[in-house]
Parts: sequence; structure tokens; C-alpha cells
Amino acid sequence: MELFVFKSAEEYLGIEAHYVYRVVEEIQITPVPMTPPYHLGLIYYRGELFEVIDIVGLLGSGKAEFKGNPRIILLKWSDKKLALISDRISGLLWIEDGKGRGTIFTEGNHSVRLVTPEHIWSKLLKLPYGPSKISKDLQSGVG
Repeated sequence: MELFVFKSAEEYLGIEAHYVYRVVEEIQITPVPMTPPYHLGLIYYRGELFEVIDIVGLLGSGKAEFKGNPRIILLKWSDKKLALISDRISGLLWIEDGKGRGTIFTEGNHSVRLVTPEHIWSKLLKLPYGPSKISKDLQSGVG
């Protein structure tokens, strides 16, 4: 299996290369109100709308530290689309066993965490967004 490897918040992540639609730079992210901190906003690219996600923030292992215009990895699969923020693109890596999620190692001794678009999507679906989250927080005394 061929992995697309990138670095975000000092963590190396790998995603199957065939899910990567494009890598773009110099594109404006439009913020969306009432979303979690790792939902950075939306981008419009070639007639399609992508949600921009700080993947390490979503996975709970840090926060991307991009400056200026970051490289954004556009993913497409089935009828779904996402954009992930990266601090650095490392390249492609071939691995023999890529069943599921987990950790593998590259020849440079960097630990690469394997993630799948479906895992990212399932985590996003479990998140509270918008006014319903705010009203629940107010009812429970949070905020």
C-alpha cells in the first residue's frame, strides 16, 4: 500500500495515497462560527466545498502550528470530501501491511501514524456543532 505522509504538530501521519485528490497552497480558509477549534473552516476549490480540519487536534494529540498559508491536503472518497492542514509534506511511503489504523516506522526512524478517511469522518460525526451544542452547554452550566 502506498501512503501519503505528512507532518502536523510534530506528528507524522500517513493516509492511503489514492484518497489524496490534491495538495493546495495559497488558498483562503473561510472560518465557520460555532465549530470546534480543530474545525478551521471551509475552502472552495474548483467548484467543490471542503471542510478544513486540524487532524492532530481532532485526534487529540496536539494542534497544527502552521504559519501563513499552509499546505492543505484535499481528500475525496465515496461522496465525501475533507481538507487536512499540514505543516510539511514528507512524500510517499510504500508499506506491505496496511490493514486498519496503527503505527508504522519509516527508514528515517520517524513514527508514522496511519489514519483512514473513514476514521476521521466518524470522529467528526460524533462532534457537537452549532447552536444545539451551545444550548446544551448552557443547560448543563458549561460556558
